Amino acid sequence: MGALGGVLAATLGDVDPDPAVARFTPPAEKPYDFHLTDQDGRKRSLRDARGKVVVLTFVYSTCRDFCPYQGGVIGSALAKVRSPDVVLYAVTVDPVGDTPERVQAWLNRYGLRQAPVRFLIGSRRELAPVWAAYGIVPVNATEAEAEAGAAASDRIDRSREGEPYVYTPRLGSELAREESEAAGVDVSRRPAPAAGDDYPAPDDQVYRGRRRHAALEFEHSAYVLLIDKQGRQRVGFPFEQLDDDLLAHDMRTLLAER
Repeated sequence: MGALGGVLAATLGDVDPDPAVARFTPPAEKPYDFHLTDQDGRKRSLRDARGKVVVLTFVYSTCRDFCPYQGGVIGSALAKVRSPDVVLYAVTVDPVGDTPERVQAWLNRYGLRQAPVRFLIGSRRELAPVWAAYGIVPVNATEAEAEAGAAASDRIDRSREGEPYVYTPRLGSELAREESEAAGVDVSRRPAPAAGDDYPAPDDQVYRGRRRHAALEFEHSAYVLLIDKQGRQRVGFPFEQLDDDLLAHDMRTLLAER
């Protein structure tokens, strides 16, 4: 995305956003395209979605707190719009833990298997240029830590098999901390000072954003970007300001454009 610039009120359609809800206007250019593998083993690119509105974001399947919340808000907006011409591209920030099996389980857990969702995975070599292009810093974990964290997540899932999983921030944080402790991760380690900053700073590729996870060193940057039917990036939402009504409004505005 290049420099995100200042956080601005978007000038999309007739939107008059609440001052408390910040959005940013990305550079008026075509977004970086990619070829990544979705949950069904098919290669996907942004070009494939031309003619549709794309919701682009960055998550990982073993996250228990911030990613489920973000997915829930986006899912609510998709349900409000109910259009076959809107698709979610969720790009992994954990190439080690996000195997096809875990991604499928994640989609099933949150009832997204039949939704217009492409959960995109790949190797670090494939993903690194995508992260760099969109100013995303992936999970701050070594390969061994990521493997251990994902394995701990699997064990907890097995121990809770048959129980309905209804996300709440408290439950998510408890499970995230449980996974980290099971993986031998030091959850008492404090995040870098930059974690207190409000928004991403892609010029130096150092994590920016409010602390969200219980496993602090697994923190990653994220936001939601809307791409229009012509393949142009139009408006973005920092995670902390993500709102399903406003997101749905902007989806409808882009859908109405020729």
